[in-house]
Amino acid sequence: MAEGKWIDGLSPEMRPEKAARLVLETRLASVLHWLPKASREAEHDPEYVHQLRVSTRRTDAALKLFRDCLPKWAYRQAREQLRSLRRAAGAARDADVLLIELHDRVKRSASKEIPRLDYLIGYAMGLRAGATPGLEVLPVDSFREITLPLLDEIRAPSETCLIDLARAALVRLTERFDQALAGKLSDYAHLHQVRIAGKRLRYGLEVFAGCFPAKLRDEVYPYIENMQEHLGRINDSRVNVERLLIIRRNLKSWGTAGERAKPGIETMLRSHQRRLPGERKRFMELLKVWETVNLKQVLK
Repeated sequence: MAEGKWIDGLSPEMRPEKAARLVLETRLASVLHWLPKASREAEHDPEYVHQLRVSTRRTDAALKLFRDCLPKWAYRQAREQLRSLRRAAGAARDADVLLIELHDRVKRSASKEIPRLDYLIGYAMGLRAGATPGLEVLPVDSFREITLPLLDEIRAPSETCLIDLARAALVRLTERFDQALAGKLSDYAHLHQVRIAGKRLRYGLEVFAGCFPAKLRDEVYPYIENMQEHLGRINDSRVNVERLLIIRRNLKSWGTAGERAKPGIETMLRSHQRRLPGERKRFMELLKVWETVNLKQVLK
């Protein structure tokens, strides 16, 4: 349940407010499962922070889908709580991802090349240490006290059947994704916006899949998921290239210490620069297939 992405138990004819309670209960339970682990046990497994970050995103997406079922004050309060958790988890997760990559590089490198990565490992450990206090003060108890009463504020929206709310929400998310895809796809920064729009559509599909034919979950969703994986790798490499270029510029003031660190930085920089066009090419190949999928037709 805590790691599940699909929402089971929804049906097209269900009352929206009943669906809202089931969805928000499920999503909040996931956050409450990972929150204490990320706050108190993150040193044992970096996956705890990752799962907290993902669960806050899915919960925020669910709030947006059912915002008409909630008073404005309750909706805003819950989103603010989730945003603070996501930011704290995000800083730690970004450092964890960099450390994981560096440790993998160490395992694959010849022994004489390993010292070249020491500077970057130290840099990543510094980032992670800086993010740790934010995790340690996560509001584990207060989050429960603030968000769970949210379920008592759920009310009936204007729609009388869940299918009407689900179809309108997914059509809107599909249109926003299509708008992002109409932009400049050769621009890696814009591809991040495509990724965000695709992620929001993906989270919506995970909630409402049970209201539509199995094709939505079994055939359409995997296309979105695969594109997201490549877009995620593109964004990771883009961010790393930008970070490494800044580090390389700053090395000039470090004298001989900077010269010793430079080879490892250059190696990692070239690796990410090479990865970007390959990942973009694979994304564009998936996009050609996606363009043959008429999602709006499936949603009818």
